[in-house]
Amino acid sequence: MDFDLLKTMLKDTIPWVQMSGIDAEVLEERHVKLWVPVKEKHLNHIGVVYAGTQFMLMEISGAALFFCTYGVERFIPINKEMSIRYLKPTSKDIFCELSISEEDANARIKPIEERGKGDWLLDMSIVDADGTVISTSTCNYYIISLSNKDFQLKTG
Repeated sequence: MDFDLLKTMLKDTIPWVQMSGIDAEVLEERHVKLWVPVKEKHLNHIGVVYAGTQFMLMEISGAALFFCTYGVERFIPINKEMSIRYLKPTSKDIFCELSISEEDANARIKPIEERGKGDWLLDMSIVDADGTVISTSTCNYYIISLSNKDFQLKTG
């Protein structure tokens, strides 16, 4: 896996994500840690991190974990559904760290490999710079085979 290419893909493929300043602190096999430097552009009308920024960080972190686990050659994750629980406001930088065991990764991908598509559920949370959990979510990524010619992975 070319983690430098993946970092570029995650940061530069979607213009709004690129503009957000998101960065990957860790991209390695089955483990990611992404963060957003919270500046004025990520604060809402009362001075706390905007809900959309938290959504974006979790969505991109989950996709990053998928790619760091299974590579970018066979499948692409698309957000099918996401529920978010906002727990505590913050105005500090935010982080999302995710990992998956090899056994769990193998069990989750097996039905997708058999069908060529399927759901991939992921629970995650965001912490602020102090380590306080500020939101949690469950995201259902719909995994599509890249052999499906209706879809292709943009790489920058």
